[in-house]
Amino acid sequence: MNSTNRILNRIFVFLVGLLVLTGGATLALVALVPLVRDSWTNATRVGIDRATRWLQATPFPESLIPVSGSWLWLIVLAAGVLLIAVLVTFSLRQGHGHTGRIVSLNGKTSSGAVVIESRVAEHAIQDALTNRPELVASHVSTYRVKNQSALKVAITCRRGISPREASRIVNEVLFSFDNLLGLQLPALVQISGGFRARTTDAARIR
Repeated sequence: MNSTNRILNRIFVFLVGLLVLTGGATLALVALVPLVRDSWTNATRVGIDRATRWLQATPFPESLIPVSGSWLWLIVLAAGVLLIAVLVTFSLRQGHGHTGRIVSLNGKTSSGAVVIESRVAEHAIQDALTNRPELVASHVSTYRVKNQSALKVAITCRRGISPREASRIVNEVLFSFDNLLGLQLPALVQISGGFRARTTDAARIR
């Protein structure tokens, strides 16, 4: 649950993996197969000669920039800066999606705007789950998914507690909070831990 587009994320990971796999396979063939090594050497020599001719044929206009060199380096530099910006933006978006507000009713009530912080829901639900002896640990967080706040409730069960029983406990707490709030919040329930829960991990969305 984060703000990164899942399809773009998978496409990016696939392309990076394909690039790494292709590069590794090529290096292995160059190192192990003499015929491929000779072809690689010839292709590299031809590529260097062609790049040298391109650089020599595209000098900076002396009337505009009194320096030696090729203006193709500006294109390479711009492409590198653009790639770095895309990668930095992509990396900064990873793991994000948390929101500090779980309810924001601006102008939808006769009393004015109503804003409920995420910490209110997180602390209330986690305190209720902490008091349950069937659970070892619990963690509640809030995310922004498709312009709507959603809860993520992760619990660890004690040994011998079935996922169905753990799900019932969490649902009771969530329904109680929904009744207190006066509206139903979407929630993802992640269950783990305990012998039976280890053999039957569950993630449930309501």
